[in-house]
Amino acid sequence: MAGIVLKARFPRRHVVEAVIRNVFRYLFQGAARNWARNFGSTAPALSSMTLLLFLSGLIGLTGFALNNLEQIEAGQASMLHVYLRDDADPTDVFTLHNRLALDPRVATVDYTSKAQALQHAQSVPGLPQLAGASGSNPFPASLDVQVKTIDDVAAVDAMARISPAVDPVYPTSYDRGAYQRFQSVLLAVAVAGIVFLGLLGFVAVTVTINSIRAAIHSRRDEVAILQLVGAPRWMVRGPFIVEGAITGSLAGGAAGLVTFGLALAGIAEGSASFSQFAPGVTVTAAAAAGLIVFAAGLGLGSGSSLLSVRRHLES
Repeated sequence: MAGIVLKARFPRRHVVEAVIRNVFRYLFQGAARNWARNFGSTAPALSSMTLLLFLSGLIGLTGFALNNLEQIEAGQASMLHVYLRDDADPTDVFTLHNRLALDPRVATVDYTSKAQALQHAQSVPGLPQLAGASGSNPFPASLDVQVKTIDDVAAVDAMARISPAVDPVYPTSYDRGAYQRFQSVLLAVAVAGIVFLGLLGFVAVTVTINSIRAAIHSRRDEVAILQLVGAPRWMVRGPFIVEGAITGSLAGGAAGLVTFGLALAGIAEGSASFSQFAPGVTVTAAAAAGLIVFAAGLGLGSGSSLLSVRRHLES
């Protein structure tokens, strides 16, 4: 009878709700209070992690822009301009055009006349003065060949040069080393960025681990009592991991907001020049970078705390 009364008085749903509420209070509210109380020891980890995540956001956006720029440069480098002689035989030009168009390595072939070349040069700084100084149209007609892959540009260039319709002095726009030099610069920047982020990450993780170790040391009596009464591991570890997650989420939130704000300011201040300098960096990309920075902060704080808890509670 007592069991029936107890079940009626405390239905299972209320018991589950009470357990969840108590777990929430113990893990999250208690961890938040301890985090605020130990802010002095947490502040170095918070500041170093914020700096790391902020720089990671900027480097990530820069890498995204450089990747888009590399693709644009690759597309431009795979565009081969075959310059034609002013006195070229139309039959030779037609033959070269057909040969290039039927080549499986070529995507498209377009013809640009001398008048069209002059008109295009009017929009390029410095070229209108060149045309005016010469007194005539110095720009040749050309076949603009879009090669499918940049690796085939050299072979297509060699094939086009042998045509009698091609200008013998300046046959094509092909520059063997230009794209390779650009790729080498991008690779060097990427390696430097990764090494720099690795060093900052090591510092941030080390400082976070030390701050959690200080928190464990300051509450060693509480931890010892919990271990003596046989408390499960999640009750001992949980608050410290939540404290690390709080540190990481605050650092990630601050760094994500600053990253998004700087990108938004750059987009708003110079939309045309910014899109050329950082192609593909839009408001959506900036917002995504901010969210990724926040998630990285949460993971970095929680992971660093877990490493510290495992090392110092089980040693």
